[in-house]
Amino acid sequence: MTIGIALGGGGAKGLAHIGVLEVLEELGIKPRFVAGTSIGSMIGGMYALNGTAKGLKERAIRMIQSKEFKNFGLDEFYKDTDNILERFKKEVFEKFYIGRLLFKKSHIKTEAARKMFQDLFEDKTFGDCKITFTCNALDIQSGEEIIFKTGSLAEAVWSSCAIPGIFPPFAKDERILVDGGVIDNIPVTPVMKLGARIVMASYLGSQPKFKGDPDTGFQISHRAQSFVRFYLDQKILEPADLVIAPDVNGFHWADFSAIDELVKAGRAAAEKNTKKIKSVTSFWYRLRKTLSMTI
Repeated sequence: MTIGIALGGGGAKGLAHIGVLEVLEELGIKPRFVAGTSIGSMIGGMYALNGTAKGLKERAIRMIQSKEFKNFGLDEFYKDTDNILERFKKEVFEKFYIGRLLFKKSHIKTEAARKMFQDLFEDKTFGDCKITFTCNALDIQSGEEIIFKTGSLAEAVWSSCAIPGIFPPFAKDERILVDGGVIDNIPVTPVMKLGARIVMASYLGSQPKFKGDPDTGFQISHRAQSFVRFYLDQKILEPADLVIAPDVNGFHWADFSAIDELVKAGRAAAEKNTKKIKSVTSFWYRLRKTLSMTI
C-alpha cells in the first residue's frame, strides 16, 4: 500500500516538519504522496520538488535570512523582552496592526509575497515534483476548499500560506484564496485522495491550556476559538494511521529565527515514534489494512 504524509499548518512552528522528514528519510521511508497546508505546503512543496529532505533546512535558512523575508517585519509579532520601552512598543504595534486592517488587506504587501514565493519555486509546476504533491486553500468568495494538483507551485503555495491579515490573499480569475488552514489545517483527506492508503500526519497543535480569568470579551472569544480549532483538528486527524506531534508549544508562530530548535523538535518527535513509524509502514500492517478494506 502507498504511503503518504500530511504536513499541517502552524506558521514558523512548521519548520519542525523538516526534522520529521529528515528522520523518515534516515529510516528509509520515502512517502509517495505529500500534502501540505499553509507552512506545511511550503515545506512539502520544497520536499516534493527535490525528492529528498537533504538540503531542506539550508534552503529554509536562506529564505529566512533573505532581505525580502526580513522586510516582512514578522518579528514585530513575537519580540519578547523585559525592557519596558520595547514591551510598550510591542503593545502599541499590536493595537496599531489590528486597527490598520480596517484600511488594508494584509501586513505584508502583495509584491513582496509574490517575490518570495517566486524565488522559492521559480517557474516550477506540480509536474516537476519528484514526489506527488498537493496543497489546499480556501476560496473566500464561495467557501470552497481548493485542492491544487496542477499548475504553478509558487501560486498554489502562496494561496495555501495566505494567513488572513498577515499575507495578502492570492487572487486569480474569480477566486480569492487564503490559508488552507482556515478550512482544513492538516491535509489528511487530500493526501488520501491522491492515493495514499497509509497516512502519517505531522501535527503542530496541542490542547489549549489557559490560566486566570479572561479580562475582555476578546480574550474569551480567543480561548473559545482555540478549543474549536483543537477539536476540529482531532476530527480531521481520525483517518491518519499515525500522528507525529512535535512539541512546539513554546514557540511563537512568527519566530522563524528559531529554526534550529524547531527542526530538533521535529526530529525528536519522529525519533520518539520510530517504533510506530516502522509498524504502520511494515508489510504486515499494510496487508492487514488491505484485507480490512476488502471485507
